[in-house]
Amino acid sequence: MTEQGGTPGTPATPAIEKQVVAIVEDLTQDWGLELQGRISGATRLFKDLDFASVDIIQLCVAIEQNYNRKLGFQDLLMKEGAYVSDLTIGQVAEFVAKRTSKEKQ
Repeated sequence: MTEQGGTPGTPATPAIEKQVVAIVEDLTQDWGLELQGRISGATRLFKDLDFASVDIIQLCVAIEQNYNRKLGFQDLLMKEGAYVSDLTIGQVAEFVAKRTSKEKQ
């Protein structure tokens, strides 16, 4: 696995990051997590939130439903033929911003 994924070059808008945070909060509301502070763009999905692969799938589906379109998350989750080891909410939001901005052009 690689260290981290991400899509450099397209900053996430605060609105997109806020939506991704809200989706993650909704998915994890019953998990009984003890976080240091609130969920934010710096929160790591695997290390901080104990996400499993099924949780990533649920997150991707929830985001695609929120935007009512497929976003091709495989491009975020795999780098050089291997799954990334962790992602931050900010990286997910950047990816969503990049993919949704492409569709507006």
